[in-house]
Amino acid sequence: MKIADIDAELNHAKDAALRALSVPDELAAEIVLAPAPNPAMGDVGFPCFALAKHLRKAPPMIAQDVAGQIAAGGVIAEVVLAGPYVNFRLDASRIAEVVVGQAVSEGDRFGAGFVEQSQKWMVEFSAPNTNKPQHLGHVRNDLLGATVAAMLEFGGHEVIRANLINDRGIHICKSMLAYTKWGDGETPESAGEKGDHLVGKYYVQFGHKFREEYEAWSRSDAAHSAFTAWKRVQSPKLVAERDDDQLMSDFLASHEDVYFNQGSILGAETKRMLLDWEAGDPDTLELWERMNGWVFAGFDETYASLGVTFDHVYRESETYLLGKDIVTDALAAGTLSQLDDGAIVFDLAKIGMEGEKVLLRSDGTSVYMTQDLGTALTRIDEYDLDRMVYVVGNEQDYHFTVLFGVLDTLRPGLGERLQHLSYGMVNLPEGRMKTREGTVVDADDLVAEMIALATEETTKRYADADLTAEELARRARAIGLAALKYYILDFNPRSSVQFDPQKSIDFQGRTGPYLLYSYARIMSIAREAGGFPELDEVAQSEALRALGTDLEMAVIMELREWPRMVALAARLLDPSKVTEQLFKIAKAFSTMYNDRARHKIIEVESPRKEGLLLLTLAVRNALATGFSILGIEPLEEM
Repeated sequence: MKIADIDAELNHAKDAALRALSVPDELAAEIVLAPAPNPAMGDVGFPCFALAKHLRKAPPMIAQDVAGQIAAGGVIAEVVLAGPYVNFRLDASRIAEVVVGQAVSEGDRFGAGFVEQSQKWMVEFSAPNTNKPQHLGHVRNDLLGATVAAMLEFGGHEVIRANLINDRGIHICKSMLAYTKWGDGETPESAGEKGDHLVGKYYVQFGHKFREEYEAWSRSDAAHSAFTAWKRVQSPKLVAERDDDQLMSDFLASHEDVYFNQGSILGAETKRMLLDWEAGDPDTLELWERMNGWVFAGFDETYASLGVTFDHVYRESETYLLGKDIVTDALAAGTLSQLDDGAIVFDLAKIGMEGEKVLLRSDGTSVYMTQDLGTALTRIDEYDLDRMVYVVGNEQDYHFTVLFGVLDTLRPGLGERLQHLSYGMVNLPEGRMKTREGTVVDADDLVAEMIALATEETTKRYADADLTAEELARRARAIGLAALKYYILDFNPRSSVQFDPQKSIDFQGRTGPYLLYSYARIMSIAREAGGFPELDEVAQSEALRALGTDLEMAVIMELREWPRMVALAARLLDPSKVTEQLFKIAKAFSTMYNDRARHKIIEVESPRKEGLLLLTLAVRNALATGFSILGIEPLEEM
């Protein structure tokens, strides 16, 4: 018997009782078992509110009727009424035997293989630009993508981890132009700097130089003439409400891109470099390849520090022409239409939206949507994918709604196989990060800060320990990265995150270091006991049936939830379900362990001693499994 069989038995009892009361199957299916909110009310149960309309009774009366249809037996020790709730108190010894037995036997794969049919998935994540290093926002993307891929793989799917790096375009040329003007042949080696940081320095310098140019222009006659023309087309109310200084500030804020494209010397040089790149100019290509090479090497170091890997890395320079043939073929088939100026567009009314989406400009050039169509269909066909997930920030929600709608129109049924894992912004207490101003929080700097915080904390904790510098550094790195990963992943992806480095490193809170400490304490218990017991089936059954105190059952019930929660996390693409359940398991175990009067494991009599050690091993296995999914390195000593 396994945990799933317990759930099946409980659901069968619930469904049979509801069927006896003439509740339709579809309504019965909506009644979901869940842990009781208070252990005094039982272990698991369900409310009867949803049945009131159909049965025309008050929920407490319905609960009495339902309870009257369920007899104790099997894993159900008692049916407990609590107002409108029907709860089950489970047979402690039987539940302990099943739950702990499964956790022990499955080891570091506890809860794995939960999908009914394996599919081939691709998870695309990270997608940085080669004009700057990765930052805190990329860290959330990297960790979400890697963890979602790990969850899907843990469930039994085949997963391809993909990265589409934006290595071309006007932003890349800004870094390149700045380097040609002010780089003086500097290299990562001569500067003693990571390549992506070096290139990012020139991207920031371009921004500073452009602002200087723009500010100088803002004082010119040309700017005054442009401002006058702009003011004429503004609403009279706006002009009346604001003085000229305020209006000039509004104008300059809105005119920056126009100036870059139409009046800026730096803008003209940057666009010229992009045209040279597209034309295949050898010198431009050589510089582009050299600087991108520096960035790629830097990215590899960042990914390695985070423990993030990819099965396939795409580059936009290799994919940006994809999609043109798809668009022209769709035009010929009548799926798309063409405007008078020659642009090819998709009518958004086909997917319940307003307006039109340009897929090829009037001059025949692509937009981002065009290449996204091409890369999506190319990957679906190349890998014969069943599902594809794009891990991209929520500022691109509209883009993916349109992209999936267009793809579904071009190839009916495809849209439901695609998913945008939309996530919120990540901020520090100081505020939102801004790349162009050079105040971005680099991923590498963040990792270094977390390791420094962990080093400070571990140095205090191990002041009297005889640890080598190397061992202290190893532990600090594991603790710092665990703090970072757990904190970031412990939020629902759609929510925004204010990352607090100091809070994340707390050994007493809902944090990665707390879980690492729980794991290390378990391993210390095992060492003190001479290892975890290896028992035959009969002896193990006897040991586990000796468990049953309220605190032991609290741990066992949290372990029982682990397979369900990790499966739910994979279905929802939400790692926070994993982090939450790991914390609940560790907290329940800590509460039990701290009750030394009843649970001083080494000193209790057999077979409870072996039962408690097996329960300890089961918690260890759950934590180890969760660490593997989250990319956290366990520590056996802390």
